[in-house]
Amino acid sequence: MTAPHLELEAERSPPSKTPRLHTNKKKSPSSTGGAPKSGGAKSKKVAQDEQVMATNNSSIVSKRSVEKFYYPDETHYFRFFVKKLQRRAPLINRGYHLRLHVIDVLVRNFLRGGECIGKTKKKVVVNLGCGSDVLPWQCLHRYPEHCQAGLVKFVDVDFPDLIERKRQTVLNTPELLGAFTGVQNNPSSGPVVFESDQYAQIGCDLRELEKLQTALAATLGDLSECSFIFVAEVSITYMETIGADNVIKWASSLGNAEFVLLEQILPSGPDHPFASTMLSHFHKLNTQLKSVHVYPTVEDQRSRFSCRGWNTVDVWTLWQTWADDRFLSPPDRRRLELVEAFDEWEEFALFASHYCVVHARTSQATSTAATTSRIIPKDVKLSLAKTEVALQFDESLGQRGQRRFGGAMLLTPQDEKNGSDNGCKGDSSVLVNVMGLGTKSRLQSCDVFVRQQEASDGTTSGGSTWFMNSLNGGDGGPTTRMCHSLTDLGPQGGKIGGYLLSGGRDSPVKAFRDCWMFERDAGAWKRTHDLPTPLYRHSVTGLHGESNMALLVGGKGPKGVFGGCLVYQPEKGWVSCEVIGDVGLKPVYGATICCFLQSKSAPEVFCGIYTGGLLDDGVIADQILGWELNIANPEKPTIRFEPLQISAKSMRLSDKSVLRRLMARFGASCFPYGNGKEFVILGGVTAEHLLDHKDEVLLCSVDGQSCQVTQRLVGKQTSTDSPMPRPLLTGHSAVLTPEGQVVVAGGGATCFSMGTFWNNGVYTLGLPMLGASLQNVFTENLEPLPHWVHERTFDIIPGQPSLPRAQEALENGTAEKKNHLNIKSIPRVQLDSKDDFSRIVREGKPVVLEGLNLGSCTANWTIAYLIDKVGADRKVVVHESSNHAMDFNAKNFRYVTTDFADFGQRVEKGDRLYLRALSSDLPTEKPAMLSDDFQTLASDFVLPQELSLVKDNMFSSVLRVSGPVNMWLHYDVMANVYCQIGGSKRLVLFPPSDVEHLGFSPGASSSSIDVFALLRSENDSEKLAQTHPHEATLSPGDILFLPPLWLHTATPTSECGSIAVNVFFKDLDNGAYAAGRDVYGNRDLAAYEKGRQDVARIANSFSNKKIPDDVRQFYLLRLADELRRKALGYS
Repeated sequence: MTAPHLELEAERSPPSKTPRLHTNKKKSPSSTGGAPKSGGAKSKKVAQDEQVMATNNSSIVSKRSVEKFYYPDETHYFRFFVKKLQRRAPLINRGYHLRLHVIDVLVRNFLRGGECIGKTKKKVVVNLGCGSDVLPWQCLHRYPEHCQAGLVKFVDVDFPDLIERKRQTVLNTPELLGAFTGVQNNPSSGPVVFESDQYAQIGCDLRELEKLQTALAATLGDLSECSFIFVAEVSITYMETIGADNVIKWASSLGNAEFVLLEQILPSGPDHPFASTMLSHFHKLNTQLKSVHVYPTVEDQRSRFSCRGWNTVDVWTLWQTWADDRFLSPPDRRRLELVEAFDEWEEFALFASHYCVVHARTSQATSTAATTSRIIPKDVKLSLAKTEVALQFDESLGQRGQRRFGGAMLLTPQDEKNGSDNGCKGDSSVLVNVMGLGTKSRLQSCDVFVRQQEASDGTTSGGSTWFMNSLNGGDGGPTTRMCHSLTDLGPQGGKIGGYLLSGGRDSPVKAFRDCWMFERDAGAWKRTHDLPTPLYRHSVTGLHGESNMALLVGGKGPKGVFGGCLVYQPEKGWVSCEVIGDVGLKPVYGATICCFLQSKSAPEVFCGIYTGGLLDDGVIADQILGWELNIANPEKPTIRFEPLQISAKSMRLSDKSVLRRLMARFGASCFPYGNGKEFVILGGVTAEHLLDHKDEVLLCSVDGQSCQVTQRLVGKQTSTDSPMPRPLLTGHSAVLTPEGQVVVAGGGATCFSMGTFWNNGVYTLGLPMLGASLQNVFTENLEPLPHWVHERTFDIIPGQPSLPRAQEALENGTAEKKNHLNIKSIPRVQLDSKDDFSRIVREGKPVVLEGLNLGSCTANWTIAYLIDKVGADRKVVVHESSNHAMDFNAKNFRYVTTDFADFGQRVEKGDRLYLRALSSDLPTEKPAMLSDDFQTLASDFVLPQELSLVKDNMFSSVLRVSGPVNMWLHYDVMANVYCQIGGSKRLVLFPPSDVEHLGFSPGASSSSIDVFALLRSENDSEKLAQTHPHEATLSPGDILFLPPLWLHTATPTSECGSIAVNVFFKDLDNGAYAAGRDVYGNRDLAAYEKGRQDVARIANSFSNKKIPDDVRQFYLLRLADELRRKALGYS
């Protein structure tokens, strides 16, 4: 056959817009070059080719993971190309499974003989940029009746170097080589390096299309007698656009052909957070996506193929293929839930929306893909106008505030103490983002953001003293979780009311049923009625008025998707609702719910909307319902659902389906707005398409059985500062303020294998006045929106399974309230001998030792003296705090490397600095030792002979220099003596038995409780009522003996700061301490570390699905009581 003339396109200039960038890891394409020339330095292009080839390594590891766990009953072939199995995260597994499955379906249909395939022609599957893909072996295994030798042939094409490695693997692996017949040991020279009846390998650069066509003819014969399907799975996207387009055009010139392309798109532009993360990732790998800016949307890709010789072009996003029964049926999707637990739906939707699948054919055929009416392209023109509203962004420093799938509550000073401002003049509202998923794990904490209002003179006001004190005590709260609900129940009968936290999860297979009330007036958590079944991603809305009730619909739990409705009543707990009427409710989770009206004529009737949610097969439900709840009979409430018709002013008929898809969401926030039937929907993900920024926030209203989308709200930056980052409204927490502002904290997403995007701050969106024009209501003269500043992060003390007995007695009036905290003074003693100190150590109680000689340091050590002796230029790492109370858990300080002179001078000026000296040569491996780390000071400090026990068992000796900043509450595993050298310091200690009352999370040796702040407040000191504090103020020459595990915190009391040497020593047998590195001498005992593992194993042993939750709880509480009895010395 004579090769057709190749009319290739001229080089076009690159796009002018430089994107923000991020990553994916794909197989190697054969699209950008070949092996380096022998001799001489590598060219830039050759080096980039090698980096593109390297992406194959990560891709096949992920595909091997999918092969192992998603196809356990098939023969596995990726294992021959991957040396070590690595199980990928569920999100990556699910994403790779989908893309592999979609390609498999399209290739399978080709092999089986579609409408465009000639029956007598040889079918050829050409994998362009094949990398280590095993498509030929999988097809031969799965569809042997459609892969007969002589009728079907597979051809792999890639870089010569990579193809040669693949060839060697095939030749040296009997399981791979044995799949073929007619293998030629020495194929003719040229790009065809492996030849058999069923399979061939071609090492060729795709920019050399004539060479590739010649190689195809060499292995296939007359190309006009072949029907082709070309597969390019994230491969030609690495080529320059002109080169990739030439490949597409060339493939259409071969007659009867199909083309399957899978590559990235930018459906909402390069500034979308997922897109920017993806592009940045590829940029860092130096494997930039070359065509994504030229063909960023589904429609662009359709046009790309249509104008290059392809007569039928179907295009889907991967997110569309997921819900398309032609690729995956509902049973298929449900079966995937049995492979591994999965709840990363927002991330999955974002990933799948940024990848498209093109199926192009040269033959004329009826398109089977989504038509334009089923998708919402970026440039769609709805008849509904968008409305610009003010948007404010307040950035948080570092990783502060980074959490997803938490819950937010808005509190004000008037919430405290039954409406009193508690003397906190100038204090302001706080936004609290509770629990959720952090950068590494689920969090047992909450972020506190303080509102600051900017005045006309540029000054700001606002503080949170009232709230900082309120969270430092209480009787504990919920344990770490995510995907819980946090619902404002409003006031009740003149009382302040509170927030109801219900359910949530640990892992997707471990849901919670416990519920907690954060009481505004008490400023503390209180356990309330449990859910009848564990649930997460359930939809909860507070009921209007002063009912203090809530409605719960849907959710997911151990038995699958919950299809019921529950009403929370403060006295009765959760009561099941009877669903009445003719409209059935599709069981979903993650749906949008809102209560916007309580009937004035019938106060027992409430109305609202319920939309979207995820069905049990992982598809977002197309349901938009109004509901009416009747609680006239509190024992048997009823609820009726009715479908709502979607409308909009001046709406075209074509807009109706678009608006339905905009409203039916998963993971969105919803708020009632105004006094009638208006509500706001914000964020989440939708079926089939990616939400564009202009569609993320909708203002809607309900009238009868009609739901009208009145405005699409688009935030516009109010300030003239640098452009704000675009928010990612998934996994976020949001509240609606009384002023009509939506405040969003947290949120973000894991962007597949390309990194994680975090909303690094707080967004405030000003809603328009009701009745405002549907046109642009934004003006430059709007009142400035308030700023929100991240104040700190609080640990939430895990509460007891039920009310502590002490609190129960107080509430029942059977015990007297303890009004005054009894703080004991630590006794001061003088030693006559070293035996006296040994006795004190055995007794295990703190004492202050007086009259001992510490050497010349007590007379000489001043800041100036230390600078002179240590050296002005000596580098030290110090804590620099923005708050007087450092918090190790919240990390409200930073580590700064500075000169010793600069550090000392700043301490003298009163800066909040703290030096805890480290080993000078190996700070991450060796404990600090004064004699080694500060040799010029060592002779000044002497341990008295009475403390020979300390010297003989010394672990470390630490120089501590402090400005006006508090050391956080913590405990040390080793005993130590704190030797005060200069200045004075106040220390407050608690016995080890108080640990359960002081906010120490499991496994943590530090607490976020600010003891000194509580002690300053007469009211808040009550929160330490169950503790037994001891205190001492140390002056130069005083030595405090601190027994192991005594909880303690410290604050300087002198203006010049504090200078001390802290000597740690082992007072237990060496075998009791944990093995391994322990730089700070603060690893918990080996028995405790092993015990925590045993506790986890015990808990897991009750996680069997056959054991009911109430039975599991019963026995775990029995075991906990047994441990407590042994801890207290009972038999």
